[in-house]
Amino acid sequence: MSETPTNSAPDGKEPEEKSQSGLYPWLLLCLLSLTYLLSSLDRIVINLLVEPIKADFGLTDTQISILQGPAFIAVFAIAIIPMGIFVDRMNRTRLLAIGLGFWSIATGLCGVAGSFVSLAFARAGVGLGESTLNPSGYSLISDAFDKKRLGLALGIFIMGGAVGAGLAFILGGVVIGEVSRHGDVTLPFLGVLRPWQLTFVILAVPGIILAAVLSFLPNPARKKSPEAASDRPGEGMLKAFYRRNKGLLTLHHLAMGTSNMVQLGMISWIAALLGRVYGWESSDIGLVVGLMMLVALPAGLIGGGYVGDFLTRFGAHMRLLLCALSLLAGIAGAIFYPVMADPWLMIALFGVTTFLAAIPPGVGNAALHHVVPGEIRGRVSSIYYLVVLVIGMAGPTVVALVSDYIFPSETGLRYALQTVIPLVMLVSALLFLACIAPYRALAERLDARDQALQ
Repeated sequence: MSETPTNSAPDGKEPEEKSQSGLYPWLLLCLLSLTYLLSSLDRIVINLLVEPIKADFGLTDTQISILQGPAFIAVFAIAIIPMGIFVDRMNRTRLLAIGLGFWSIATGLCGVAGSFVSLAFARAGVGLGESTLNPSGYSLISDAFDKKRLGLALGIFIMGGAVGAGLAFILGGVVIGEVSRHGDVTLPFLGVLRPWQLTFVILAVPGIILAAVLSFLPNPARKKSPEAASDRPGEGMLKAFYRRNKGLLTLHHLAMGTSNMVQLGMISWIAALLGRVYGWESSDIGLVVGLMMLVALPAGLIGGGYVGDFLTRFGAHMRLLLCALSLLAGIAGAIFYPVMADPWLMIALFGVTTFLAAIPPGVGNAALHHVVPGEIRGRVSSIYYLVVLVIGMAGPTVVALVSDYIFPSETGLRYALQTVIPLVMLVSALLFLACIAPYRALAERLDARDQALQ
């Protein structure tokens, strides 16, 4: 089903200025960021409910790990490419509203699941719904904002996920604590719910409300590109774009994937590092790590986006240079933070390193969408995000393998982090640097063409 334009000008060109002017782009961005925040909460909160779920269903650690990862990720990875196709062909705000409503209902179903199998299916439903988020969000923001503001806008959008991750540690613990104080609760139609089940049901409500709001938002006009006249729009245009720029896109996607490895590797093991090495309690870890993430991640995403946008006056390729420099600057902190004797000094260095590692996700994303034709932006976003997700997921595992087999001691985790994170940062920085020359040539050609058409 193809989308029928409702806001075309008499000459057939969509009125881009209407989608980029006024308050609407910022309203859209705020709602998209809130949607990203809810997705992080719904995705991560299960990590705080491991023990009661395990006890009620009699599960093993392996079964719990399936609920945390594979049950969600497998469906998400399969669905994200088709969702990218839908994004390029359908009304994107309504598609995202459907996805948000679907994953919110699936989150609620996690709360009424009566077995491991039903809970796994509900988690798969969360993954299916959330596969609409990134392709829709990237496409909508890229069409609603001018290229010169794209880094800041995408940084704010991705910040929603970062804030959601921090709140999952802080607010998730508060909600669970309050619900647990009241014990089992009986609700109409749902019956008796345990505290962990009620937590899922409560988290489902905001998403259902927001989905209703999103369904009424206008769909920004898609930015058309001259390539549409020479390439058959759709799969032919997508293949042509990747064929012409395969070296650049390969380097870019690998650079973004390895930078994601850095973030996931650091964040996944910070709690274990504080517990094993410094003897901190889980409640203290959740509060401190959550607050640190609420400061460092948004600062890197928004600050990096703002600086990257400013630097584009010297060329769009400057965004890639900023990504490389931020990672190179973070190597020193990555080497020293895991082996600090004082835990507060360790946290301070960890925060600085996290801030620097948070710059590439928004800035590098903006660099990609600066050169992607609007007609295929949803599919390119899906391919890009799938590559970044798969590579990034290796971060925690690589750290664990190095810890288990090279530094097999109670405190060996700190040396595994000291080895893996700086090395991956260096690799990612070099990949970004390798992107600059081909990207600069492509961006300058496209920007010159756009200026000639104005």
